Amino acid sequence: MSQPKTKQEAVAGFRCGEILDAARKIFARKGFENATVDDIAESAHIAKGTVYLYFRSKQEIYLAAVKQGLAELNEETKRRMDLGHTAQEKLRAFLETRIQYFEQNRDFFKIYQSEFGNLFCHPAQVNANFKELYCRQAKVLETILDESIRAGELRAVRADMAAFTIYEMTRGLIIQRLLGWSRGDAGSDIQALFDLIWKGIQP
Repeated sequence: MSQPKTKQEAVAGFRCGEILDAARKIFARKGFENATVDDIAESAHIAKGTVYLYFRSKQEIYLAAVKQGLAELNEETKRRMDLGHTAQEKLRAFLETRIQYFEQNRDFFKIYQSEFGNLFCHPAQVNANFKELYCRQAKVLETILDESIRAGELRAVRADMAAFTIYEMTRGLIIQRLLGWSRGDAGSDIQALFDLIWKGIQP
């Protein structure tokens, strides 16, 4: 059982959250290169010096913002998938959670998406934590697919390949929606993607 937080720890956690919320908005609007710590401090309504009490650099703020968002998304995705009893329910929960999360957190998706650009253009500069969190998301889905294949709920496909493919198809739909390229509402888009995926992996 974890120890309750002290008042000082609670205040520090709240302050960090404020800084990271502001950082996501600034990075999404200006990009990493053009954003400054001054911008982030102003958006968070705190002094620049206060920001440096919690983070040593703009790079550290950026990585913390990405990590916090991914960790939050991973936790919520797993929680909702665990509520499902069948492969269909778990897959639908995966799609719904991710698409709804990014619909509600568009600023975060912009900086999250920029990290994928770095994977191809500057792979050596991509933070190890980002890689680990990215792979963890697909791994959760891979485990569910593997268990469902063994139980005969799904046809015998490569669970690792299928998991990453489903993950990227979901990300592609999110991009379409955020760019305004989709003509459907979220519910119909989720259903269409689910049907497309399910027809490929059902027994």
